[in-house]
Amino acid sequence: MKEILLDVSDLEAPQPLIKAVVAIDNLKDDEVLIFKHRINPKHLFLELKKRNLNYDILKDEDNNFKMRIYK
Repeated sequence: MKEILLDVSDLEAPQPLIKAVVAIDNLKDDEVLIFKHRINPKHLFLELKKRNLNYDILKDEDNNFKMRIYK
């Protein structure tokens, strides 16, 4: 699978969610989005559920959050 990195750690709300939604809407079957943020993106989980997407949390420590998002 092709990995696409989206690091929104330096952005202020609502930009991280907006960029994540655009990225997941453009996600192809053979791609995985690596999403990095400085906090747990609570609102993103709702968007993933609506779109029936899968995810794995890779890291969640000391305000660093990383996850894989895929179809």
